[in-house]
This record gives sequence, C-alpha cells and structure tokens, in this order.
Amino acid sequence: MNLLSWNCRGLGNLRTVRILGDLIKSLNPAFVFLSETLVDKGTIAELCLKPRFADFFAVDKVGRGGGLAVLWKHTVECKIMDHSNNHINVHFIENNCPVWRLSCYYGFPERSRKHNAWNFLRRLAMDTNMPWCIFGDFNDLLYSTDKRGEHPHPPGLLEGFREAIEGCNLVELELKGGQFTWEKSKGKTNWVKEKLDRAFATEEWWRKFPLWFKEEVSVYWRSLPATNIIPKLMSVSEFMAKWGRAFFHKFRDKVRCQKEVLNSLVNREDDAGVKLYFEEREKLNELLLHEEVYWKQRAKTFWLQEGDANSRYFHAQASKRRRLNKIPHLINDEGLRVEGQEEMNTMTNEYFTNIFTASETLSEKEAIVDQHIITETQNERLVADVSFEEFTEAVK
Repeated sequence: MNLLSWNCRGLGNLRTVRILGDLIKSLNPAFVFLSETLVDKGTIAELCLKPRFADFFAVDKVGRGGGLAVLWKHTVECKIMDHSNNHINVHFIENNCPVWRLSCYYGFPERSRKHNAWNFLRRLAMDTNMPWCIFGDFNDLLYSTDKRGEHPHPPGLLEGFREAIEGCNLVELELKGGQFTWEKSKGKTNWVKEKLDRAFATEEWWRKFPLWFKEEVSVYWRSLPATNIIPKLMSVSEFMAKWGRAFFHKFRDKVRCQKEVLNSLVNREDDAGVKLYFEEREKLNELLLHEEVYWKQRAKTFWLQEGDANSRYFHAQASKRRRLNKIPHLINDEGLRVEGQEEMNTMTNEYFTNIFTASETLSEKEAIVDQHIITETQNERLVADVSFEEFTEAVK
C-alpha cells in the first residue's frame, strides 16, 4: 500500500491542486495525508471526489493557518481514532480487527514550542501497543546536515528531537529522492534548505512490514533447490543472519571511507576546499551519531548521560542479548547433551525426519483408522502453501 504525505501549504489555489493531482496520478497512493491545507472541510470534500477517493477526514484551519486532511481509496479499510490541530491517528483494519496505527503528524513550527512538540510525540507513543508508524512534516531536524544555509540549527534543538525519537523507540524509514524537503530564497545568497519531512516506525511495525527484506528472502528462497524443507530453512536462516550483518553493520566501513575523504581535503587552503572540508566533517559526525543511535536501539537502552561516544556499554548490551537468543546445546532422546552447530543440525534434521516419516510398523487396520483422524479442513491447512509471515515466525 502506497502512502503519500505532503505539506501542500494551501489548497486554495489551482496550481497546488494541479500539483497534487499530478502526484496522485503518478504515485497512485491508496492513502494521502495533507498538512497546512489552509482550507475548511468543504474544500477537502470537493477535492476527494476528483481523484475518486472513497472517503476523507479533515481538521479545519485555525485562523489563517493550519488544517489537516487524510483521504483514502476503496481498497483501504481504516478508522479515525482521534485528532488535534497537529495530528490525525488512524487505525488500519484487517478482518475487522485493527492491526497497526498510523499517526499523520504536523509539528509545531515555532522554536518556543519545541519542548511541547517532543512531549506530544512521547504521548502519541504511549497511546497503544500496536505496530506504529508516524509520518509528516515534523518541523524539526535530527542532524546538523539536515540544513543547508547561513545559520546552523541550534545543537540543543537537534539533541532534544533525537532524544524524543529515541525515547519513542522509533527507527527512521529511508526516503528516496532529494535530501531536503523545504527551501526558501532559492538561488539567492540567503538560500536555505532543510529536511523537515520524515517517517518513523517502531520495531513491531518493521516486523509486520519488512519492506525490501521480504523480497530479498523470497528471491533467495526461490533460488534454492527443491530439497528437504529443513536444509532450506537452515540455509535461509543463515542468509538472514548474513544479510542483517551486512545491512546494519556497515557503519565502520562508512566511517573509514569518510575519514579518507576528510584526509584528502585536510591540506586544502582555497575557499572551496575549506568549505568542502567542513561539509565532509559534518557528514562524518552524522555517521558517528547514526552508529551511536543504532547501538542504543539495539541494546534497547535509551539513555546516555556522558562519556565515550563509541559507547562500549551499548555494544556489550547488544552482544549480551545476542548470546541470550542463541541456542548453546540440545538434549537428545537418551538425555545426553549435544553441542556444536553441526551436531545440533544433524539432531534437528533426524528429529523432524522421524516425525514426518510414516512408520512401517503400522498394521493395515491401524493405517485405515488413522486416515480418519485428520478432517478435510485440517488437511487443507496442512497442505496449504507456507505464508511469508509463518516462515518468518518459524525461523526467528
């Protein structure tokens, strides 16, 4: 399902409406969130009919500013749970049950209200234990490289927003396209660009929607020969572990490459070289910060008062969790302890082979009786294709 979030900055003119129509036509979103509509519900109702959306919900503008709206198509089953001038909470429904929550968010633009915005995010995080995703215009920056312009963003505001995101146990979704989502005074000496629009999700949401990882595993599964199910599961489990290390543990290589870029510029004395040096140094600082946040989230520990930014403590906590999740040994039918990966693999294979292999000692009468133990409905479930969700749960 495609979702679109856009700060349209006013739907009162035809130019903006045309741009929105083009976005909907090219991206074909099933669900759309619009912030700063600057119009009332009547205008949103008219807009809803043109792209043939099934329904909508709107929050009227306040004075000359504000206004939120969500629109969805017939393929989407959802329910509006609550709202304010800065958010709309939506529950998405499957089989008549809510399965995940989406918060459509518009952050306070005033710097004096940033603490209110961060506390508001924390309250949203405590609303439910469902898988949660939040997206929209946060009017906030996570890193110094999220802004390009004359005046840098205050470090205290950067840190405050990061602490709020980490405290909500949120992980950012990677966006495609340009680095910045807002700008003013384009082409002039005071040109400013910022990354204000973002999307985050909890660990539970990521497990429900593993995105490209699902496709990676599916492709690998199809590439394996059609042999016994146990070797295939073991092979895919090993693939998933390697993929996770490759995807999440590239920080060290990225930091090394960035340091090399920085060293190549250290002796530059021309204006362009000095400017480029400071830009690349900021990129290095951002990489180090990303690594710190990653280890904090992996360790599921969300505090860091002071000390080494490399955070040996968080590495230790994450490694401890990994040891706890590992199976060190198995006990066989004779009560003996079996250790070693190869021995445990053999024991597991033999165990399931014995379970699923028909016994040769059954008499003909016993076999006939056993045929009626499983109902037709149960048999249909047994021979049905394994879903991706069942597979993922089995190899965790």
